[in-house]
Amino acid sequence: MFRVRILATAFACALALPAFAQEPAQTPSIGDVAAVAPDGSVEAQAGTVSASAVAQLPRVSPVPQTNFFKLSGSDFKNFFSADTARTLAYTSIVAIGSAPWDREGINNGFNIPTTVFQSGNVIGSFAFQVAAGAATYGVAKTVHNQKAAEVGRDIVRAQILSQVMVQTLKFTVQRERPDGSNSQSFPSGHSSSAFATAAVLHRHYGWKVGAPAYALGSYVALARMSWNRHHATDVVMGAGFGIAAARTVTMTVAKSKFNIGVQPQVGGASVNFTKIYQ
Repeated sequence: MFRVRILATAFACALALPAFAQEPAQTPSIGDVAAVAPDGSVEAQAGTVSASAVAQLPRVSPVPQTNFFKLSGSDFKNFFSADTARTLAYTSIVAIGSAPWDREGINNGFNIPTTVFQSGNVIGSFAFQVAAGAATYGVAKTVHNQKAAEVGRDIVRAQILSQVMVQTLKFTVQRERPDGSNSQSFPSGHSSSAFATAAVLHRHYGWKVGAPAYALGSYVALARMSWNRHHATDVVMGAGFGIAAARTVTMTVAKSKFNIGVQPQVGGASVNFTKIYQ
């Protein structure tokens, strides 16, 4: 148990190191720029920035990337971010708090009726979740619903990303399952898959869709415990990896806001208003 807690915390901390090194600096946008003259007056200079500011702007293709394989490949690089580090750090705290219930749940010590949660073993499987995402994408493309197609695509991306991370950790930690069947208990792959889909739906549609989706993810987590396949800490960390993966693939799906930056100029300074996305 101690080994699992240490590994979970260490993994979350390790993620934070490259994240802060990769945190992009805020750059000015080519938009409305207010120039501050030496006498303190402000002059509007619409659509102009200095040469140095233009040089600092990120190189972004005018055509959004839609190739699934390129998007999925970039997900693995983007996963190691400050946002992922925060998500897994918070999840690790919850997992450590739930550790006393690990032994309580062994041999279904919670007295959860296995028949009630039997379907959770199917719903939370990687194959089921990927099929659901692919079906959503296919139907949406057929009826020309671009929004739903993006949701289906993001579900599949989140499933692939979360399972690669979870399965890698499973074979690294080698924690024995409560039923003793093998040593791939930590973290829960079913919980990761269910919560990855739930988080994608939440990011695209908000809490009206996210809340019931998270409830379904909790149902899957309880199913894995009731069938004596996972400890409480397994399902909590599995959920964390699923949410982190979903947030990675949907990093541009959120409300935008503006940041204000000041850049020195010859004879004054410019105030830059930059539109950013969470």
